[in-house]
Amino acid sequence: MCACLLTYKEELHKLIFKRNIEFSVQGKPKEMNMESNQNEELKVKQISFRKLSYEALPEMWTFQFLVGLLLIIPAALMSAVIGWVAGLGGEIITTANIKSFILSWKLPVVLILGFIMVVIYLVFELLAQIYMNERVLNGKQVSIRQCLMDAIKSVKRFMNPAGVKAILFIFIAAPLCGVGFVLSLSQSFYIPNFIMEVVLKTPLFTAFYLLALVVLILIAFKSMFIFHTVIMDGMTPAEGRKYSAKLVKENKWKFLKGLVVNTLAIAGIIIASNVILYLLPKLILGGWGDSLPKNYKIDLAHIFATNGSLTSLELELIAYRTCASFAVLIEKYLFSIVSLLCGAYFMLRISKYYLEFSGRGRELWPERPKKSLYRKKIIMIILMFAVFIVASIFIGLQYNAIITRDKPVTLVAHRTGGTMASENSLEGLELAIEHGCYAAETDIQRTKDGYYIINHDNDFGRLTGVYKAPQDMTLAEIRELRIKDTTGNGQELKVPEFEEMLDVAKGRIKLFVELKGATADRQMVDDAVRIIREHDCVNDVALISLDYDIINYAETTYPEFETGTLFFASLGNVAKLNCDLIIMEEESATDTNISNIHEAGKEAIVWTVNTEDGLYHFLDSKVDSIITDEIILAEKVQKQLNERTDLEVLEDNLEIF
Repeated sequence: MCACLLTYKEELHKLIFKRNIEFSVQGKPKEMNMESNQNEELKVKQISFRKLSYEALPEMWTFQFLVGLLLIIPAALMSAVIGWVAGLGGEIITTANIKSFILSWKLPVVLILGFIMVVIYLVFELLAQIYMNERVLNGKQVSIRQCLMDAIKSVKRFMNPAGVKAILFIFIAAPLCGVGFVLSLSQSFYIPNFIMEVVLKTPLFTAFYLLALVVLILIAFKSMFIFHTVIMDGMTPAEGRKYSAKLVKENKWKFLKGLVVNTLAIAGIIIASNVILYLLPKLILGGWGDSLPKNYKIDLAHIFATNGSLTSLELELIAYRTCASFAVLIEKYLFSIVSLLCGAYFMLRISKYYLEFSGRGRELWPERPKKSLYRKKIIMIILMFAVFIVASIFIGLQYNAIITRDKPVTLVAHRTGGTMASENSLEGLELAIEHGCYAAETDIQRTKDGYYIINHDNDFGRLTGVYKAPQDMTLAEIRELRIKDTTGNGQELKVPEFEEMLDVAKGRIKLFVELKGATADRQMVDDAVRIIREHDCVNDVALISLDYDIINYAETTYPEFETGTLFFASLGNVAKLNCDLIIMEEESATDTNISNIHEAGKEAIVWTVNTEDGLYHFLDSKVDSIITDEIILAEKVQKQLNERTDLEVLEDNLEIF
């Protein structure tokens, strides 16, 4: 009887405690089987958190690495399904034809599939990691299978409005504000450059942008523990959001200090690792590479053709390229390990903060269970080095076949001359020709009386101070406008006419004519074709637009003309677009897209690349052309690329994982 009463009393206490958790996040969360844990911990040596972190590093790296490999299969499968749905009916979804997609049945299907894919990444990269951290902090053995199974089971807890909001926040908002957990699926998210240029040039837009950024950072900071509350304490996401905000508010300075200190420490480790791993091979092999000729072609075909009779220079080049390949592969491999470990350690720290702030902190933590797998890990490391040696020899022998580009990337001056002259001016076009640009891009719009002039914006306000749209003005009125020269000479320029652009470009430079503004329609295509033919410039012009409908019409109706579609986001195989030039914003210019475009016999072009890093990357990529405002900077970057040693070329091109 007493035993029954005691059991009933214990169950009543548990029920009351559970109800407190569910309906009042002002109290403490559940105690994680505190008594049984304490009994177990009496048998386990207690150590500091720092030592615990060191002991757990091999497990955390193995966990991150293997979970990352396991993620590849479902991620690739979901990506293929989404691409298949997007391509049904022969239609490819891009921002150039987004209207038809929004009005079709594909929108809800793709959104559902996309959300499932986000959840898959959430399970593998965050939820399973939190389960692993809980096991580490409680002195339990880490089981990848069990952590993943627990993570999958926990997904249903987030299938409510508050949970979906939390998932979408880390998928979309966290990468944009740079605070909070970020999934690798969206870690490269950023606001497109052409939008940011408008935002930063307009004070009101800049103010709104900064305000939105501050709000997102505050939300991310307050919501840092939402996923921990759900996983570790069984709260609902709505309760977890409140409890997370409460913990952060009560411990904001300690938490902020901890985040800053740990972030700086991790940044220091990554920077130091990068410097050591990158500079060491340069110091050892740099002088050797400088003494050898650049772009010297030698491969297996040449070796077989000469029956292995190589000159001393060729033998030295193969030896150098083999050593350089090995150094780069080892560097990138070790750096990937450092990055994985730093990320895992930071996550473990966050879990520790959650336990401390919720009243379960401690001075000492259970020692990690002893393992007998170190010999296997050493064997794996030796095998990995052996693989790198074989790969390095192969790269050394086939360097030119692996690294050499089929043809150099060409430059397209944005708005005729980029920053070298006033935008969309005849003077800019002349400078683009003078600098040897492959092409120049410009924008045409229709006037009230049916003529075509050059202008980018919806009106003339920014350039002339007259806030009227081209379609609301006659050609005679537009001829009276004057654009202030932006190069600093104070000269006033007239608004160019389309025919004038053609006269300057004919036989001298390719002209990418963007069909722009409210008057961009099929009539504009017909009129532009007529004018181009009259000036005998069919081979000197490519018709491009952000509106796929009119480009599809132009390609179908006038197949002798080169056409191109511009977009900054897409789903499916973009090479199926009915045009010759696929013009992508930087983030969309993936290796897969570029490969598909070339397989279809079309050209891959990137717009608008204006940063030094962006120019460095795409001038050394497999794209055909880049559209840029910074022609002079691009020339400088191209010179740097041409002067690289083979080691530096390998550094820029070899990827691990």
